[in-house]
Amino acid sequence: MLSERLESILRIIVGEYIFQGNPVASETIARGHGLGVSSATVRNEVARLEEEGYIVRPHPSAGGIPSDKGYRYYVEFLITEAELSMDERLMISHLFHQVEREHEQWTPLAAALLARMVHNLAIVTVAKAFESRLRRLELVAVQDFLALLILLLRETRIKQQLITFDETISQEELTIVSNKLNAAFGGLTRSQIMAQRLELSPAEKTVTKALVHVMQGEDEQRYEEPQIEGLRHVFSQPEFATSERMLSLMEVLESGRLVRSVLPQVVGGEGVHVIIGAENREDAMRECSMVVTQYGIPGEVSGVLGVLGPTRMRYGRAISAVRYMGSLMSELVAELSSAGRRPENQN
Repeated sequence: MLSERLESILRIIVGEYIFQGNPVASETIARGHGLGVSSATVRNEVARLEEEGYIVRPHPSAGGIPSDKGYRYYVEFLITEAELSMDERLMISHLFHQVEREHEQWTPLAAALLARMVHNLAIVTVAKAFESRLRRLELVAVQDFLALLILLLRETRIKQQLITFDETISQEELTIVSNKLNAAFGGLTRSQIMAQRLELSPAEKTVTKALVHVMQGEDEQRYEEPQIEGLRHVFSQPEFATSERMLSLMEVLESGRLVRSVLPQVVGGEGVHVIIGAENREDAMRECSMVVTQYGIPGEVSGVLGVLGPTRMRYGRAISAVRYMGSLMSELVAELSSAGRRPENQN
């Protein structure tokens, strides 16, 4: 732990650098922040922060800028969260109220609002169940031997697959099959469906095999690629003024590696996680920080949301925005899950 005076100076350096984007000189710290000590004392303390790796200097005569270690100390011990205003909370609540029945709009709306609040890149994945549950299935005749299987999973996800039968099957027969399987399998997971011991006709076995296959694919795909908003905010930052850095980050975003590289660092943990600079597993993100959280129902349904920007980001604002949005999205998912468990919604 740093002394109280070193903490005060580090807090000033981080705050000034985030705001101005320029190295912070010792004279600036001594003159403008009422520390009650001489310039020489400040210079000595700044030199100590440099020696211990909390700040770095671009060149010997320049001021200091926070290192990853300095940002980490700031986030862990010195930060003051910038809580969202009541007007912001009311605005967010109003916008979600307008789309509360349009579940597919929750993710893009959350991403757009996060990007606007923090002026950085926002990332939101759709909440998925840890294990899919069948809510309902429908079968639609396409040709004599071909039908379309439509699965509605508990978390309002719709999946479709074509099924080929060995014999001609009519729409009336398909309806009988779907009614029987809905009665037997409604509300069950893939493993529970496979454990059922039912007398099934060849057509019913074909449909059951197909729905189990679809649910397996859904369960194995832990997270889909995220909704991303606010790329312009990141690329307007001076840290990404070079085309090389822009292209490297774009490659990570377009290749689908972003979620896969972040998830192992946050899955299983509660609260908001801050990943700073070199703590990122992707080399192209070593100049970036992420503030991210899981949302949903622990052990049942979860998604991930967060923001990405340069290490020189407003951490207090980002943490507060991510925490609030994660809490709101968790409430929405819980309400949706509760509605899905009501008997009238399981028919």
